[in-house]
Amino acid sequence: MKRAIKKIKNIGYRSAAIILFFLFWEMASKSSLVPSAVIPPPTKVFAALAASAESGALVLHTGVSLARAFFGFLLAATVAIPMGFFLGTFFKTFEKALLPFLRMLEKLNPFALFPVFMIIFGIGDLEKIALIFWVAQWPLLFNTIAGTRSIEPDMIKSARSMGANKKVLFFKVILPAAVPGIFTGVKISAQVSFFMIVASEMAGSSQGLGWYYLSSSQSYQVPLMYGIILFITVLAVIINLLFSKLEKRFLIWKEASFQEN
Repeated sequence: MKRAIKKIKNIGYRSAAIILFFLFWEMASKSSLVPSAVIPPPTKVFAALAASAESGALVLHTGVSLARAFFGFLLAATVAIPMGFFLGTFFKTFEKALLPFLRMLEKLNPFALFPVFMIIFGIGDLEKIALIFWVAQWPLLFNTIAGTRSIEPDMIKSARSMGANKKVLFFKVILPAAVPGIFTGVKISAQVSFFMIVASEMAGSSQGLGWYYLSSSQSYQVPLMYGIILFITVLAVIINLLFSKLEKRFLIWKEASFQEN
């Protein structure tokens, strides 16, 4: 009972600022402190969002955006994480030579690359997935390399002295030690992927949350426009929470691996 009360209190404390924000927004919009035509009250915003969800439009565009972001992110993880392990462990000399070039590529502005990706891949899903792959790979790559660098050399020497082969060394020592770094990259990449897909859909698309937001603003559906902004924000928070929970599970696995070792 006490734990339940404590949980309710914690939820109340965390939600207080958000509730006050929406109450102030509602009162400000209805009392003409701000023009309701430009900033409609949240009741109208939520009603427009609910109507969009009921019609199926919101679900359709959300599914399109999440699918594009997922496939781009998955492709980036498939390439960048193994590359990070190889560069950070077995090919350190090659990593020193290649790292400045990779850092230079990372600094390329993805928004400036929109036209390049459109020319190469055309306007469609492939272009969006390729763009997500481009932006998502760098946090994954560099955080995986950083994770492998965090391994104490004495730990590897001790494992080798006890007769550990390369397979055992990788799965029992290198991988568990690199997991925190990898998950830092995974969380950053997941968030970047989601926000970038929304941005890319505003430039050359006919589906997705980015296009839906742009379409609502151009057709002066102001409550729906604000609703989509709030919906995108909530989705980003959910994605972050999901990966934080996954990280905790994997860190438990990491600790168990070290104890076994």
